[in-house]
Amino acid sequence: MKSPVSSVALVAASLLVPVVPAHAQSADATTLDGVVVTGSKRDTPYLKSDLSVTVLDRQALKEAGVTEFRDLDKLAPNVKFNVMGQLSNMFISIRGIESNPFLVNRASVYIDGIPFRELSNAVLNQVESVEVLRGPQGTLYGANSESGLVLVRTRGPADTREGEVNVRSTWFGNGNGTAVDGFLAGPLGKDGTLSGSVAFMGSDEDAYLKNLTPYGARGEVKEGYLQGKLRWRPSDYVTVNALAYHLRTRAPGMFEYEYLPLDTGLYNRTYGDRLNGGRHAGDFTYINDAPKRTEKDETVAGLSSQWQLQAGTLDVATSYRSEEASSAGYDFDMTASSALAGYIYDKKNAWNAEARFSSPSDQALTWMAGVSTYRIDKDSIQGTFVGPALRGLDSYNLAPRQTSKGEDYSVFATASYTLPALPKLTASLGIRHEQARRSTEQRAGFLDLGAGGLVRYRDAALAHTFSATLPRVSLRYDASDDLSFYAASAKGYIPGGFNLAAAQSDVINDKVLRYESERMWSHEVGFKMNLAGGRGHIGGALFYISSDNWQEIQVATDANGRPISSDYVGSDASIRSRGAELEGVFEVAPGFTVMANVGYVDATYTKLWVSPQENLHGKRVKLTPHYTGYLAARYQFDSGIYARVESQFTGSSALDERNRAFQPAVAVLGVQLGYERGPWSTRVFVQNLTDKRRINGLIFDNLAFGRDGNYYGPVDSPRIVGAEVGYRF
Repeated sequence: MKSPVSSVALVAASLLVPVVPAHAQSADATTLDGVVVTGSKRDTPYLKSDLSVTVLDRQALKEAGVTEFRDLDKLAPNVKFNVMGQLSNMFISIRGIESNPFLVNRASVYIDGIPFRELSNAVLNQVESVEVLRGPQGTLYGANSESGLVLVRTRGPADTREGEVNVRSTWFGNGNGTAVDGFLAGPLGKDGTLSGSVAFMGSDEDAYLKNLTPYGARGEVKEGYLQGKLRWRPSDYVTVNALAYHLRTRAPGMFEYEYLPLDTGLYNRTYGDRLNGGRHAGDFTYINDAPKRTEKDETVAGLSSQWQLQAGTLDVATSYRSEEASSAGYDFDMTASSALAGYIYDKKNAWNAEARFSSPSDQALTWMAGVSTYRIDKDSIQGTFVGPALRGLDSYNLAPRQTSKGEDYSVFATASYTLPALPKLTASLGIRHEQARRSTEQRAGFLDLGAGGLVRYRDAALAHTFSATLPRVSLRYDASDDLSFYAASAKGYIPGGFNLAAAQSDVINDKVLRYESERMWSHEVGFKMNLAGGRGHIGGALFYISSDNWQEIQVATDANGRPISSDYVGSDASIRSRGAELEGVFEVAPGFTVMANVGYVDATYTKLWVSPQENLHGKRVKLTPHYTGYLAARYQFDSGIYARVESQFTGSSALDERNRAFQPAVAVLGVQLGYERGPWSTRVFVQNLTDKRRINGLIFDNLAFGRDGNYYGPVDSPRIVGAEVGYRF
């Protein structure tokens, strides 16, 4: 197997370079009083934005020690990133609107203008800024942004030569890891019209969780990443950007999803002697016999252009993204028994394009209009492995291939008007009409569940076009140069789809063959304020969200909890979420900065029928913490030495829709001690100082042996001790 460094070298020749939207190039949030919001698709000062948004520049991310995407949620209130394992995609919950691994995310992520409706944890590298937008963003961004949006802008070309390299080592209970990343940017010609940049990363890390069985390879993650960008300015009025990157992940001995028992004592009493040969699972160790391996490859390319005209600005952008992933080794029985294991293969190709025209920003009436399209093709194969692990990774029996396609076409427009008679009051209106065609096919065949029998696949070809109109209205009142208030109402949605499970088993009624679109209304009021002449800022909001056609996943099981069909989705549930949030950052004294946020959510199902007799009305929405909080303090001495302490607070969270188990409230502590002087920087850090065990995703019964009192869920990272050295040039 090639090392991460050789993986980087293999893709060097294929670079084109990045699609940073041209409008984002001028964003400068390096001072507390100069924060700029780009989520409205035009640069807007923090106080003038009518969005609930957390803006983090490169310095803030560096000081917080953010090196992985999953670290971002602590910096924004009422935001939680859930994962189903060290390698799994991110599932984003915002303001009580959860996402889970069997439905597409209700929040999207845009990285350099490229949409990610499903997001790996590994794409956060050399970041320039991050914006976390809370509340529906469908008017400007379309489907799958109904709970919010995360906008990431990575570092790009520079007019002068600059660069850096960082080396990081980490240690934790079950192993260690090493990573190196770097960045180089500068002009590529003498006339200054062309500049470029290259970013890279290579890492080799042991699995956080250790499998105690002797079968297969030891769990480890090897990653290689290479990104290139170009910026061409042929005139003062035209900017062209290009982007390409490749990410390669190889993880022998690991499955994409990892589940451990919630109650290790009960699990060991149930299976320790009977099936596990006297071995006992621990907080970060487990016992599986399934042979495991995960491989992922992701390639992205994009191009964007901006023309500054007398009448306004024209932006055009297009992108392509390809991802192929195979993951073998989901252990259905969660023990050393050779009952049943699972395999997943996914291949996705996505295209996105948008063109928009924006009026000048220095007028009483500003407006924007545009068109966009998004297309995704996906192939999926499931497989099972029945029998002893010694048969090896090539013994998985594959079910027929399933294919699906999505095609979204949108037109949108927004307008803002400042009343001449009331110059402190600005009204905004936006609207988007979107058509989403969804189609899917499968071939006849079977999925072998061992002693559980067979799942029958039938020939099926299904297609339907869903449509939605997504308005947003807001009012902003500028009480002073340092204080503004706003109120906004917006609609978001996720298109409907198809349940191939209805074409696989007679257990599920044909009426659920197609499920309808999900729509959601959100209402909020909020404020933003600059503090002490720009030494800090603070913002807050109250919100109320409701949906009467909520999409929810269900699994058809027998009386003992064993699956008898694939999972399926309905769209006749209802939810309600309400809450508040507050965040801010303040420079208390020269060198001493405090950052804090707090959020509260009351999110419940108002209707969710899980059987003809059982309605989960009043149950808490799963995977949404009751509250979130964060407090960090950093002091920088004149000598260059600095210290930072932080605490992340997370309230209790229901781990499934039935509320059968909860992740209790927890506080996670972190500390840093570092030195910055000239081009050199170094730091030592500890994350999860007290080694708290946290369940960070959906729980399941034992899918092979049925309901025996044990629940299984993904476990977040243990205590991590690290050291990092960086050099800038």
